[in-house]
Amino acid sequence: MIEIQSHDHASELISLSEAYLEQNESENNLPIGLAYRLAEDPHYYGPESPLLLSILEQGKVVGVAVRTPPHRIILSRIDTNIQVAIVHLIRYLRGIDTRIPGGVGPAAEAQAFSDCWIEDEHSVSPRIVMRLRVFEARQVTDLPLSQGKLRLARMDDHLLMAQWFVAFSEEIGEPADLESAKKRAEQHIKARRLYIWDHGAPVSIAAATRPTRNGTTINWVYTPPEHRNKGYATSCVWSLTKKMLTDGYSFCSLFTDLSNPTSNSIYTKIGYVPIGDALSYDFISSDEHKTD
Repeated sequence: MIEIQSHDHASELISLSEAYLEQNESENNLPIGLAYRLAEDPHYYGPESPLLLSILEQGKVVGVAVRTPPHRIILSRIDTNIQVAIVHLIRYLRGIDTRIPGGVGPAAEAQAFSDCWIEDEHSVSPRIVMRLRVFEARQVTDLPLSQGKLRLARMDDHLLMAQWFVAFSEEIGEPADLESAKKRAEQHIKARRLYIWDHGAPVSIAAATRPTRNGTTINWVYTPPEHRNKGYATSCVWSLTKKMLTDGYSFCSLFTDLSNPTSNSIYTKIGYVPIGDALSYDFISSDEHKTD
């Protein structure tokens, strides 16, 4: 028997479902990291209350779903019949009249959610935003680094970092306005999460975010076009990964875009190994199709 349990606060989800999520900590880094952040600040991702759901079978946690409106629903790995669990999850979401704009999660779980959601909502269809691969590094290989050094981003870097956040967001197909990018860059700088590869000036960035009990996630990896093909991104990610492992994390994880073989080869060279595939998609209405 599948049961969907809703939580009023992320700390409740963590208390019930943390041990389950940590069985595949890297692959579940997104829902775990979001839960930790929301436990600290329920409105970190926006003013609306997040949706925090544990999926149980015979009283045992077998999955998690998290949503921070207006964003996509985030799915963990599901450790039972995926189709059956997703049917119950969607039945619950329909029951509370929740609009879902899209989804992100392990490939099998995300595909099952997409297929089941559009069965009952014929006016929308899924559009894949990105096919992803989850990588994990527990050590780094020896590599020659580019000229420059890794340093924390400072508030005097703030405007440039915000501009790079906008450029990064556009490149991954999720445009962000400058004001929201300024806010996000300030949050990252003040939390000492954003790092710069500096060669006389900033030339590449990466962030260490969403820490879990044993690991942390590397993201916001961006090098502006004029500084590419010089090894700066490799040096930045290698140095940040090594720092996080030296600082006590057991592993670093990250997502890559499967359509970008360059980035995938960079991370493999650094010491990252693939551990699973994921899928990100939006639900597009018939009206939006007509205007495309």
